[in-house]
Amino acid sequence: KVVTFYGSSLLDASVPAGQELTIKGASRPGLVTKNGLVVLVRNLQFEDGKMIPASKYFSADETTALELTEEEKKIAEDIR
Repeated sequence: KVVTFYGSSLLDASVPAGQELTIKGASRPGLVTKNGLVVLVRNLQFEDGKMIPASKYFSADETTALELTEEEKKIAEDIR
């Protein structure tokens, strides 16, 4: 699915070390860590036009199955 982020900003909290990434239009660079790009997203918009607060994403009415790649499954197991 295509998801558009609205109201995203860089996180001000303490984050792990990483490499800075210039983001067009951002007032400062993002931070790429071993776990991904660190940003704070306020709203999500889906392909069908539906928009929800990002904080409600996992409590949405719809139930969807999350399918992990083999690499993501290994990372999940390492985290456990």
